[in-house]
Amino acid sequence: MVSFASCKEDTPSYYITPEQIEAQKKLDEETIRKYFRANNVDTTKVVRLNSGIYILTKKAGEGDVIKAGQYAEVNYIGRNVSNDVFDSSFRTGKTFSVLVGAGQVIKGWDEGLQHMRKGEEANLYIPSYMGYGMYGSNSIPPNSVLIFEIDVLNVR
Repeated sequence: MVSFASCKEDTPSYYITPEQIEAQKKLDEETIRKYFRANNVDTTKVVRLNSGIYILTKKAGEGDVIKAGQYAEVNYIGRNVSNDVFDSSFRTGKTFSVLVGAGQVIKGWDEGLQHMRKGEEANLYIPSYMGYGMYGSNSIPPNSVLIFEIDVLNVR
């Protein structure tokens, strides 16, 4: 008996179905909520954006929210849900400047910064699909939820 299944054109291994994307979104949401419980995050002070990003403002800023096309100068610490630091502007001793909304950073930063103001300190809890997605990046594994402590020093 010969099987014709081997002649069938397979979907490329890099193709992600809409069902897989939705499953990952649900998993990311569960991961973030589990992190909140395990780390005693006061969820009454956390704002969830439609994209799935959560923002916890630790210190209010001043002026208007940052708009796409403006530069934001920040200090930051990036970590995973195990609280292991994978990146930090403090390691280099230099602030980080980004043109907001221009795709210079992950989508979670571009969107999250547009909800912040000069002088604001906040934590962004970023689902994997708004971060490095299914591929990861260097020390960040695929499908990783990311946490960034961001301090907006200046906006121009």
